[in-house]
Amino acid sequence: MLALLAIEGERSGYDLLKLVSKAIGHMWAPARSRLYAVLPRLVEGGLATRRAVVQRTRPDKQVYVISDDGRRVLDAWLAEVVPGDRDRLELKIFVGGLVPAEALVAQVEQYRDDAQARLDELRAIEATNTREGHDRYHGYLLDLGLAQALTAVRWAEAVLSDLRR
Repeated sequence: MLALLAIEGERSGYDLLKLVSKAIGHMWAPARSRLYAVLPRLVEGGLATRRAVVQRTRPDKQVYVISDDGRRVLDAWLAEVVPGDRDRLELKIFVGGLVPAEALVAQVEQYRDDAQARLDELRAIEATNTREGHDRYHGYLLDLGLAQALTAVRWAEAVLSDLRR
């Protein structure tokens, strides 16, 4: 939520929900009730501020903006490299314009290393798979895992190449 406030500026909960559905919603979509619960907690924690906006034809609304403390917390979260957390990586890339390229490079390098380790693990298993009996069926899933891991490594290398330009 802090990242959305940092990107979009002052917004109401309703505005943020609309933005999520149009942009990041294909990979991260908080429940409406969760969003409306998080925003006041951000204010209580000093990570955002809130002000009321009086509307003539509608009920008044609350708008939120990230605070300086919120930006510091967001920056720390964006810089933190967490092995094995693909969902977190995807969110950080999605809001990558908020951080220096070096921070994203560290994130993607970790993802590539994780994917490469998985690829190596699966290749070791592949060497022991006979493709007979039950191994035949295990092999189908092994092939899928190998393809996914190889794709992840290649994707990460392409992203790293682009980020380092």
